[in-house]
Amino acid sequence: MTASSTLSLPHPGGVPHPVRLLSVPARHPYVDAVRPPTVTRVGAGRTVGWEPDPALDPATVAGWVRDADVVHVHFGYDHLTPVTVRAWLRALRSTGVPFVLTVHDLRNPHHQDRGRHDAVLVELVRAAAAVLTLTPGAAAELRSRHGRDARVVRHPTLVDPQRTDDVGTEPGLVTLHLKSLRTNLVEPLRLVRDSALGASLSGGRLRVDVHPDVVADPRLAGLDAVAGVEVVVHERYDDLELERYLRRSHATVIPHRWGTHSGWLELARDLGTTVVAPSCGHYTGQWDAVVTYSHDERRGLDDVSLISAVARAVSEPVPLPAERGMRLRDLEDARRTHAEVYAHVSAHRAVQ
Repeated sequence: MTASSTLSLPHPGGVPHPVRLLSVPARHPYVDAVRPPTVTRVGAGRTVGWEPDPALDPATVAGWVRDADVVHVHFGYDHLTPVTVRAWLRALRSTGVPFVLTVHDLRNPHHQDRGRHDAVLVELVRAAAAVLTLTPGAAAELRSRHGRDARVVRHPTLVDPQRTDDVGTEPGLVTLHLKSLRTNLVEPLRLVRDSALGASLSGGRLRVDVHPDVVADPRLAGLDAVAGVEVVVHERYDDLELERYLRRSHATVIPHRWGTHSGWLELARDLGTTVVAPSCGHYTGQWDAVVTYSHDERRGLDDVSLISAVARAVSEPVPLPAERGMRLRDLEDARRTHAEVYAHVSAHRAVQ
């Protein structure tokens, strides 16, 4: 099947119709990017931002499922328990509508304890008609932990090719965005001090960004006193502001102690910004040019490795943005793969 093929299901009246896809979440830059243009989107306006998706409420399944041929769950189920997920799966299974799962997070970045997410994943991975993920390492982990083979779909570019900007890179500028101190961001001051020292060792400087809602958080007490650090407080960036921020950065530090994949990393790759990423998760599977430091749940943060990684990132030339043609081919490959998966699971349902 090619990317331009029309996906269709037999219709009770004998007239085929395009595959009708309900995605969870309803809208997100990644979800919108990988959706094949030949499917019909169902219920795109049902949620706003990151509020819980009502489609994941077991009581609502009967109301919307008649409009869908395939359900694709990406993320946005942080609030669910294993009991709720089992109820949702029973409701969906009773209708015969298959669901596809993309495992973006093997370790939920928003949960202090991994137990609930692990238990939810057990249910979802077991029940999915098809499983996708973003890196070979994550696929291997899924095989080891759950006994399921996952198809690897590389994270595509999310940069709008029509948007141009004249912001240039500031050589030596390292950025560390603490946002609103997400759960997996442990010991932020220690990360700041190490990153600042690493930048200075190679003649660079560190900029630290935080959102206004956490400026009084005790974990940031003394932030303004860290030598050689520019602290910038601002609201959440929109897409254009974030692109300008990363274009200006020589290097950007991902500060998390646990995680799996990173859209931030992909954006930096597309814009030509060195990424300093922790050893947890599968960040190096996304981009082989990542500079890694030791930081995970079992061993914690290795200060020397972070200092060295930042110093190395600043000492090396600013990377070129990812080759646009290659990244657009990745995007077309992602859409083609999703089209093939939807056609396969829909056809399987049709012949049952």
